[in-house]
Amino acid sequence: MNAFDEDLIRALQFDGRAPFSTLARQLGVHRTVVAQRVHELLEADEIRIIAAVPPRALGLPLQVHLMLRIAGPTQPVFEQLLEHGSVVFLTETIGQYQAVVEIWAPDHEEVGRTVRAIRSIGGIVEVQFGLYDRVLRRLRLGEDPDLGEIVFDDFDIALLARLQVDGRSTFGELARHTGRSASACRARVLRLLDAQMVRIGAVRGRRVETGAVLAGIGIVLVGDPGAQEAVEEMLLDIPTIEFAARTTGRYEMVATIAARTIAQCTEIIRTVRAHPGVVLADSWVHAALWCERYEWGIERLARLRSA
Repeated sequence: MNAFDEDLIRALQFDGRAPFSTLARQLGVHRTVVAQRVHELLEADEIRIIAAVPPRALGLPLQVHLMLRIAGPTQPVFEQLLEHGSVVFLTETIGQYQAVVEIWAPDHEEVGRTVRAIRSIGGIVEVQFGLYDRVLRRLRLGEDPDLGEIVFDDFDIALLARLQVDGRSTFGELARHTGRSASACRARVLRLLDAQMVRIGAVRGRRVETGAVLAGIGIVLVGDPGAQEAVEEMLLDIPTIEFAARTTGRYEMVATIAARTIAQCTEIIRTVRAHPGVVLADSWVHAALWCERYEWGIERLARLRSA
């Protein structure tokens, strides 16, 4: 992919329903160029634009970050990892560890079962465990929202079912799918988006080749009580950090850096390491995306609604 594609995909990751005219102004090109390229990326399955719901709203309050060391061939290990329904994110990495896994679970018992099952996969010789205390930034979902009194009803679920197939569905298409008016669909979609209960954005196709650099960083902080807040502010001030979370485990914070070049990525890592609140900052490169499954929870939402 060229630099234009990378900028376009990143803009769609933040807002998958952004009008082509808005994207064109951001990227400094004509609207028809954007429209044509978005359609090409979608038709080639290089991206999907889908709706995603925060895990807490799905009754999945526990999110876990695992780093796996693998001995021998990696492909059979990844194929087995994909069979686990709790796995929502899986990448092959370059560095001390060969895989990063994110799992979502309803309770500690399910976390334990999943981690034990992963440990039992042949070839996995080490599992480093981290529990997210709070997600500060998640590109496709934003910061963990305050759930408040919002409850998903059947209308919401019908809309989300369609938006998970095509996040850019028009309000007319949503009306035909749900049997409601286009104005009712518009009002409800905007309500869900404004409340941050739904995020619609682009997701890359499985293992799409890209010239961009996606890197992870695990941070250990100094003992100063103010260090965490200061480091969080630094991370959130860096626009190319697309994920950041407080964690309990080997690291006290983890983050994901999306950079145009390895030089840009290296400079960001240097900035993090130089912060006075940081004792240690390990880093790794996400070399191949195997799974990004943030849309799978709508069936669970429907079951919760029925219950």
